[in-house]
Amino acid sequence: MVGEGPYLISDLDQRGRRRSFAERYDPSLKTMIPVRPCARLAPNPVDDAGLLSFATFSWLTPVMVKGYRQRLTVDTLPPLSTYDSSDTNAKRFRVLWDEEVARVGPEKASLSHVVWKFQRTRVLMDIVANILCIIMAAIGPTVLIHQILQQTERTSGKVWVGIGLCIALFATEFTKVFFWALAWAINYRTAIRLKVALSTLVFENLVSFKTLTHISVGEVLNILSSDSYSLFEAALFCPLPATIPILMVFCAAYAFFILGPTALIGISVYVIFIPVQMFMAKLNSAFRRSAILVTDKRVQTMNEFLTCIRLIKMYAWEKSFTNTIQDIRRRERKLLEKAGFVQSGNSALAPIVSTIAIVLTLSCHILLRRKLTAPVAFSVIAMFNVMKFSIAILPFSIKAMAEANVSLRRMKKILIDKSPPSYITQPEDPDTVLLLANATLTWEHEASRKSTPKKLQNQKRHLCKKQRSEAYSERSPPAKGATGPEEQSDSLKSVLHSISFVVRKGKILGICGNVGSGKSSLLAALLGQMQLQKGVVAVNGTLAYVSQQAWIFHGNVRENILFGEKYDHQR
Repeated sequence: MVGEGPYLISDLDQRGRRRSFAERYDPSLKTMIPVRPCARLAPNPVDDAGLLSFATFSWLTPVMVKGYRQRLTVDTLPPLSTYDSSDTNAKRFRVLWDEEVARVGPEKASLSHVVWKFQRTRVLMDIVANILCIIMAAIGPTVLIHQILQQTERTSGKVWVGIGLCIALFATEFTKVFFWALAWAINYRTAIRLKVALSTLVFENLVSFKTLTHISVGEVLNILSSDSYSLFEAALFCPLPATIPILMVFCAAYAFFILGPTALIGISVYVIFIPVQMFMAKLNSAFRRSAILVTDKRVQTMNEFLTCIRLIKMYAWEKSFTNTIQDIRRRERKLLEKAGFVQSGNSALAPIVSTIAIVLTLSCHILLRRKLTAPVAFSVIAMFNVMKFSIAILPFSIKAMAEANVSLRRMKKILIDKSPPSYITQPEDPDTVLLLANATLTWEHEASRKSTPKKLQNQKRHLCKKQRSEAYSERSPPAKGATGPEEQSDSLKSVLHSISFVVRKGKILGICGNVGSGKSSLLAALLGQMQLQKGVVAVNGTLAYVSQQAWIFHGNVRENILFGEKYDHQR
């Protein structure tokens, strides 16, 4: 099954037949075997791990020992699991997303629904593990400790009964920890798969665009870093509180049985606590959303600052730009501080609420002159502590869910956006290499303009954008809010007007002009990166573009030349 990577994305096998449940989930079902000492076929040890090894992460022990003995490098680490690779998960997510778009259309398509379909089986398994964990966590303190305390009060109690209860208490606590670890192990792997699938899908869509006029550089950086991590946290924390209703019903019934109606006082404290936490989490999410917008603006301003650094130094605008960036950073920091205060307060409520519930319950019970024995008191305290054990994760889950909703909306904006059709045609004359006939072009297409709010630009920043054609080092045009090097407003304004020229085979053409006259825009128009308003742009064959400044990524010379392709020694 490990070698069938491409067939993991579909319910069909290699012959086109629908695979059975056992065939689709064969690797996962094998992981349910407690111990697999003979399984050594997969390149990554996690794919051969049994249930005990998977839950306790003991499959990682050989790698840790190897790292202790020698330095770990990319070559000495085991290869990535096929089931966790970006290629496999991105293909599967693409299939689910295309099905959703085909069913309801791109505007009504729900990315959250696709995310649920992508991980629902693993989430359900995580909920099962959580339910078993909660059952064991409730049985030990509430039932077994109650029986042990009653056994100690009996003068004629049998020793073997007490020993058996202690062994049962140890077994329930051990099982609780095991299922809790198993739930986290499932969630971590699910979160990794979701993160790489959506990040890869968004990146592929961004690469498919010829221009990025509809999205700023700051948004791209935040989506591929902060938003993808928000989805990771959502997949990690959100399934854990699913067992809270079951736990509250069980604890309320048991407390009512051993304590009476006064137990409802403590339960009501928890019931009131949950909406308070949800409100604080939504408030925190609102601050986070505002901070993301300010972060986008800060990254975009920094990009403009670095792009136009030559002109900024020339006109001595350093202090003006420094003050602008510091002001944006100050606003961003204030929003993040508010979000941090709200999150800290929300997290501090979790351990306090159990103490409040215990004190109120026992105080009211005593004030009503009801009988309270040590076994009953200890059982009630243990029961409320069990509820605290589950509800303590609720603030993180609500925060992660709220931030994930914002991230999904931002990612959907990229996934449903389509690159405008190419306006470049083939010239009729075979001897013609390049042809522009009365061509009028702009940087921004109409759909992008409608989605961009109008903003008043600072005069200095505007002049910097105007001169960007000679200063900027990227092949793509400016980001959102600066629709072109020569543009003077946010409206759909033409940059190149009625350009006409022909280049035939064997000819060399040079372009010269003042700064900001449109030289870089003309080259971008020939590459198909602008929007044609009228006229004809025709290219015969392919083009090679050497930018004004080399675009080099972090790597050696060979990697920068090959760009991921295989090395051909003869070539």
